[in-house]
Amino acid sequence: MTQEANVITHYPDSKTIMATLIPLLFSGAVFAADSNYSVPAPGEVFSYKDITPEIWDATDRNKKLDPMNELVEAMRVNREIALNDPKAPQQFSGEDLLQPEFSSASQPWQPLEKVFSLDWSAIETESSAELAQLRKALKVKTVLNHPDIKIIELALGAGALLPRHADVAPGAFHIIEGSAEITVDGQTIHVHTGTSVKLESLSQRRIKVTSDTPLKLLWFRWAPGGQQVYLDYGYYLTGSNFHAQPLESVMPVNYEHWEESSRRALTEIKTADVSNSPSEEFIAQQQQQLIAMKKQEQFKNLSGLYPSTPQFSNELDVNWLDFENIPAEGFFWAKDASKAGYALKAWNKMVRMKGIFQAKVPGSQYDFNISYIGVGPKGKYITHSHATPEFYYILGGETEWIVDGKTYIAKAGNMYVHSPYVDHEMRGLVEGEPEVVITGSWSPYGDRSVFQAQGLLTESLVEQAESSFIANDFNFHDFKIKKGLAFQKK
Repeated sequence: MTQEANVITHYPDSKTIMATLIPLLFSGAVFAADSNYSVPAPGEVFSYKDITPEIWDATDRNKKLDPMNELVEAMRVNREIALNDPKAPQQFSGEDLLQPEFSSASQPWQPLEKVFSLDWSAIETESSAELAQLRKALKVKTVLNHPDIKIIELALGAGALLPRHADVAPGAFHIIEGSAEITVDGQTIHVHTGTSVKLESLSQRRIKVTSDTPLKLLWFRWAPGGQQVYLDYGYYLTGSNFHAQPLESVMPVNYEHWEESSRRALTEIKTADVSNSPSEEFIAQQQQQLIAMKKQEQFKNLSGLYPSTPQFSNELDVNWLDFENIPAEGFFWAKDASKAGYALKAWNKMVRMKGIFQAKVPGSQYDFNISYIGVGPKGKYITHSHATPEFYYILGGETEWIVDGKTYIAKAGNMYVHSPYVDHEMRGLVEGEPEVVITGSWSPYGDRSVFQAQGLLTESLVEQAESSFIANDFNFHDFKIKKGLAFQKK
């Protein structure tokens, strides 16, 4: 998972394409928009302008034309076997089966009480003026509320302080814009775009914004100890002609999600942990309650679940995957996909992917996992499904997303959730604009009681600078991704 793909670095002119790319590119040809199209052998080049999307449907005709159909047909059969096997991981139902699309951009910010599980009545009594200021400096919104997993957008104004607090559910912060000093159990790191922060159950965390613009982060919380058999089960590629990708979908070798000015290495800061005067009775009680909770059997079992997961990590330190050399145990569909041959060459040219955080369980798989994915402009990910539940949080690009037969148009601020075995497919709509996402998966049916337990505030609220106040119409989804820099439009 640390090898870079070997791909072209730019879009040359048409003569250069024909002279140099034919032996390198994956597959394709000119397809008429009628039923007389053909699918050529791998090695030919075509533009999306000369193709009909019909070639990717699993019709009888396409199955006959698809050089990879034998492998894909086996996946189709295996999917049906799994769906009818009571011993296999089961499909979600009831409250677990959520709608496939969530549009955060159209939803208002939520009161802090809806997101942070704290003793708000006592906090209001002790620090009403400071709480009123925190409400102006901190904006939060739950964008995915599943029984297994919560995904929260959080914006904290320039110079603002979110005091030290603890949460029973394990989690992670991922910084998507701005900079801050984040302290977790006494260790302070200066974080920037692309930083992930591990939050073990009942760890104390604190955020002090250092950028002159608001800090934007995603806060992930999950139910630990889920059924990891979902992660080890099948991946089912069920469309046709996956190898046929247009030349416009080729990704530059130097592709990155973020503008260069946003990317910084981690810097550890040697600072003393925050303490409170014993005269602050409420905070002292909260601190003592945290000590007592850590000794209780139900919470002791949640302590230190992910010892091999770094406390702080940075996407700068992770290379894009080489799909042609991915180990079978390295990704949930690698065991099947490793048989795909030249289809993986298509992936290496069309897709950039890197794992950026994993709450790894010792001796096993993971409870929660997130990655970056960039999919080349006009690229097509044909119909597929898998037992592993997953989400895609859209950072940029415009993509046609088809989930269980229904079509959506994905833009920044949208999220898509794929429940086990639910068919989904994607296709880029705009030339020169890749699909840019944060994607993740989790082990379902973990200890969901962690979402019911109340968290603790272990540091007093402070007066917030007026400059940290964020307007309610603040645009969280105007992300600083590379726009028009990585691609040359034809």
